[in-house]
Amino acid sequence: MKPLCIAHRGKHDKYFENTLNAFKEAAKGDFYGIETDIHLTKDNYWVIHHDPDFLSDGKKYVIADMTKDEVIKLHLDNDQGDKDAYIPLFEDYLKICKESGKRPIIEFKPKNPKRKYLKQITKYIDEYMGLENVTFIAFYPWPLIKLRNKFHKRVHLQQLLEEGHYKTLYKWAKFFKMDIDIEDKLLTQDLVDLFHRKNLKVNCWTVDTKEALKRLEDMGVDYITTNVFQQND
Repeated sequence: MKPLCIAHRGKHDKYFENTLNAFKEAAKGDFYGIETDIHLTKDNYWVIHHDPDFLSDGKKYVIADMTKDEVIKLHLDNDQGDKDAYIPLFEDYLKICKESGKRPIIEFKPKNPKRKYLKQITKYIDEYMGLENVTFIAFYPWPLIKLRNKFHKRVHLQQLLEEGHYKTLYKWAKFFKMDIDIEDKLLTQDLVDLFHRKNLKVNCWTVDTKEALKRLEDMGVDYITTNVFQQND
């Protein structure tokens, strides 16, 4: 069975990653979901960008030190010549996902956001499209554990794993009934089998070669996060 394909930061071969146009391009494609990254501004709005900072006209800005209105008005420097590259609001990304039928895959970038900010975003999602229709991911387990303890089985969680303490983290994921979202080179058949025995699933990032895709298909991976592939590839 082919793994379900998740568009990594949207489809950004033409437009800059994690921008509205990249999400709209992914929405047109044959993807299961669209992955993104979220940060909190100084006035506590969730906005979308991979890093905690960004460049605009060669000047560096830190998202957490700026208000929402300050962040979204600045053009993002990029190598693609994308003149429409701006940091989006979380709400605009979610609207694209809902209208296109793509599952939002939402990565928390803050290490340990306060419960009130998690409440803010989950309340909005639940009212807009239903909390069970999104997936939350994070490299740090704390926001995911808070969500599991608050919402129990209503939330779909994936613990991101990369080189370092991943062997400890996947044990946490198993304990708190989270899927794993693991770096391609770290994945083993034993790990896939272990999580499948627990009725948990495996996502793998970032899968951009035919060789890697074939190997992961053979291992029985459930999802891949990719810059390249769609469901019909």
